[in-house]
Amino acid sequence: MYSQKLKQDEVDKLAQVLNTTVAPNFKVELTNNQAHCSIGEFNKTLDLKSEHKIAEDSLTKLAKKKLYTGRYIGPVFWKYGFTTTLNSGVDFKSNKYQQVFCTISFKDQDTIRLRSMLNAYTSYHKLSNSASHIVEWTGDKYISLLLIPTKEDNKINFELNGITISGKFERQDKKELDKNYTKSLRAILKREFRKLFKSNGMAQLVSEKWNN
Repeated sequence: MYSQKLKQDEVDKLAQVLNTTVAPNFKVELTNNQAHCSIGEFNKTLDLKSEHKIAEDSLTKLAKKKLYTGRYIGPVFWKYGFTTTLNSGVDFKSNKYQQVFCTISFKDQDTIRLRSMLNAYTSYHKLSNSASHIVEWTGDKYISLLLIPTKEDNKINFELNGITISGKFERQDKKELDKNYTKSLRAILKREFRKLFKSNGMAQLVSEKWNN
């Protein structure tokens, strides 16, 4: 069988079903370099590390030591470590293009802190970025995911088409925030939330709610 896009009335209905049966139990806990996502009994841990860091972690200790011995010539990437934070709510909203926005919100009054640093220092990067520092995420904080729902028989699938991170990111030491800091974070979150919504567990959960 092949997947087909939902009609507008079906997408509107899906958003309503998600808001009443999924959103109230949808928890996202950011902690260090992971996001623990759960909806009732379904749970999945997202790896909030760059692809370069994941690849590096698979190296042997000797290979990793050689990588950082002498002049570093490997990829330079951001490392993020969240203070433990739980989302305050989740909302699903359909639009007129047969898409669904999933918005994961965090409390406005809470400041989310990220222990941040580049993995290495080279002459192309600021020393202040390679040193460990705190970045504060404040204001109207949410992660908005643009989802395209499809159905195959009675199974609902999702494709993540876009992501927006709202709020203000600022270094605690008031030094200028690197322009690639949030771009890199957004790419990591997009990669991992795509895995979450494409997972069999999520498809099974949503399909059960849709068909009841």
